[in-house]
Amino acid sequence: MSLADGFKDALSCWCSGVSVVTTKSTDGLMYGLTVSSFSSLSLDPPLILVCIDNRNRFPAMVEEAGGFAVSILHHEQQAASNYFARPGRLPTPDFTEIEGDWTDSGQPVVKGAMAWLACEVHQQIEAGDHTIVIGRVVETFASEGEPLLYYRRAYRSVAT
Repeated sequence: MSLADGFKDALSCWCSGVSVVTTKSTDGLMYGLTVSSFSSLSLDPPLILVCIDNRNRFPAMVEEAGGFAVSILHHEQQAASNYFARPGRLPTPDFTEIEGDWTDSGQPVVKGAMAWLACEVHQQIEAGDHTIVIGRVVETFASEGEPLLYYRRAYRSVAT
């Protein structure tokens, strides 16, 4: 087994919530993608981070837009995760196949998400083949429910 395959297998043992990052460019186009690398970073100031492949258009769009949002998906939102994970999608003027909503600060979010955080860009750092996008949280929403989880390359739910 190659180191890359072993690396992927080892990381598949880490259960994570499923989130979608979205932004709206200054020319009015919206773009988003499903991410597995999302984390809180700081409470004071409130910072979060997402890690995005350098080949993706998202870091450049976020830099131009100055902000983005993270939608934490509800366990019934596999379709939204799959849509935003699909490669080759282009920015659109509005949500197309997935229902969306807008934050008061103008960021697009997935409608019905368990939670979302709207952010201003704090910093972007290139590391290896990814860009770490750090956002300063300016607006939040949270609701009750069960999150969509990803474990061993498949969607899962919380066992209670």
